[in-house]
Amino acid sequence: MMSYGQSKLADLMFTQQLAAVAAEYHWDLLSVAPHPGSTRTNLQTAGASLGKDKTSRPWFARFDIVPTQEVEQGAEPRLYAATSPEVTAGDYFGPTGRMGLVGPAGKTRLTRRALDDAANARLWTESERLTGVTLAECAS
Repeated sequence: MMSYGQSKLADLMFTQQLAAVAAEYHWDLLSVAPHPGSTRTNLQTAGASLGKDKTSRPWFARFDIVPTQEVEQGAEPRLYAATSPEVTAGDYFGPTGRMGLVGPAGKTRLTRRALDDAANARLWTESERLTGVTLAECAS
């Protein structure tokens, strides 16, 4: 779960940095991020094995303490982010109902850690280093 959370934070940080880079270069694009909330998929049961190994339900799933929603409703934030005329660069979309995990799609708050411009830039730079692809090569 910790790795999953870190990867989601990195997604948000990268989204914010891409929005900043696009503004700096006057690119006609919007970098935004959606999240499906707590959607009933096989991610929780398949886990890191992606269903290849036998897995068990996570302990919290046994108690129904976390609200969940169907896949169709979980897809709404992505559709909202892609089609709403109200979208602006750097926006974050997800469920707006109970605990921010279920409900109608709408704009949601970014975590404070995803708003750290310096950390976002470091992630971008590290991504360039690890992939061997730099913005300078792509922008020219």
